[in-house]
Amino acid sequence: MKVSTKKNDGVSPVIGTILLVAITVVLVAIISAVVMGMTGGIGTSHVVGVKVGQDTTEELLVTITGGDTTGLGNIYVYNGSNFVDTVSFASYSVGQPMSFTNASLTAGPASISVVGQFPDGNQTIYIGTINLI
Repeated sequence: MKVSTKKNDGVSPVIGTILLVAITVVLVAIISAVVMGMTGGIGTSHVVGVKVGQDTTEELLVTITGGDTTGLGNIYVYNGSNFVDTVSFASYSVGQPMSFTNASLTAGPASISVVGQFPDGNQTIYIGTINLI
């Protein structure tokens, strides 16, 4: 009686080699993307605490309560797409309210956006809806 056996010794090394080559290709692609600057377009983000309200004279008050105010220049305020006013943050300090007035600040709900000017570009630091009196 003759017993025939089939050898499958070559299957496991071939699969292992294919997996190693695939992992190497993926690692090379990731490392070259980082080294060649494909991720260089990601900007920095500034976290700034902002409190927005209204005082009794119907002026909009914006107060920077803390966070990364390094290099913060002008503060721009918008009511929807309407420009309200701008002030220089250099004239104020953290915790000191800045007042804004404009004809676009009428009674009712207002969609307020506060944009800060930083050395690396402008960044929206507050978006919200408040009810103006």
